[in-house]
Amino acid sequence: MKEKLKKMDKALIGVLLGAFLPVIGFIISYYVKTYGTDVDFSGYMSRALNGQEQQDILIFSMLPNMFLFYFTNFRWNLMEFTKGLVAVTILLGLMLVLLTVL
Repeated sequence: MKEKLKKMDKALIGVLLGAFLPVIGFIISYYVKTYGTDVDFSGYMSRALNGQEQQDILIFSMLPNMFLFYFTNFRWNLMEFTKGLVAVTILLGLMLVLLTVL
């Protein structure tokens, strides 16, 4: 298993997975936050882009990156993978700040 993990220790893989996981997190947040309501996906998208719940939705979308960071950095010691993952997470965090300020 350790050999398989070392093959994944590339910054590009971290960047790609770090960009893909927030999309999955966004879809999961749609189902979690709209359970029991009649909000469609396009309405949820507009809430995420300029609604009152914007910050909550976008932070929830970044949770899979934070979860993966724990394993790649502290458990598996994949330093290059972690660099890519952190770079994407920082960029997404900056975009979140800019969206909430503007």
